Amino acid sequence: MQIQPCHFVGEAPAAAGAPRLRLVEGLDAVDRDRARLQARAALRSCLAAELGCAEAELEISNLRNQPPQLRMHGQLLEALHCSISHAPGLALLAWHRGAAVGVDIQAVDGRMPRAELEAVARLFLQPKVAQTLSGFAENALFLEAFAQAWARQEAQLKCAGLGLVEWSAGLQARLTGMSCASLLLAQGHAAAVAWWPATDKEPVHRG
Repeated sequence: MQIQPCHFVGEAPAAAGAPRLRLVEGLDAVDRDRARLQARAALRSCLAAELGCAEAELEISNLRNQPPQLRMHGQLLEALHCSISHAPGLALLAWHRGAAVGVDIQAVDGRMPRAELEAVARLFLQPKVAQTLSGFAENALFLEAFAQAWARQEAQLKCAGLGLVEWSAGLQARLTGMSCASLLLAQGHAAAVAWWPATDKEPVHRG
């Protein structure tokens, strides 16, 4: 298992206030439950280094469809928000002080018919994004762009604490004010991170 830096596409947006990110490679690509535990072990290692404590002092929750919660000596560290996303053999980690964060990683899937993906885009993505996707003439470029758009949408929904919902004016209002950025990954994958502006910029101290 290797933990690598993960970089924004283009210039880092508001670098001082952006979440911290790591890409974990070499996770179990068959056993999803084992991969989840491996990803949390990697996140615990990253956070222990940042907080200046032993890994054994930290606990990270492992509940499906809920963001990971961090505890030190059993006490919830409310100021530090975390997010994890998985693809076969990979995990994307993020942590952010003072406000919620969401990440998503997607493998580019060439097996899905383009017509079905375009229908999904019209239903779940912002209309202008769906329209842009339909303008790609080459299927390969369309698939990459769809995976990236879907990763951005999922990251924003996770950050907002929402499940998959159809696009609406109400959803757009819920996401207003949230930052979102695409991430650089190896070919065949797309990823994104979304975060709210930090409301508490004080450092997290050891308990």
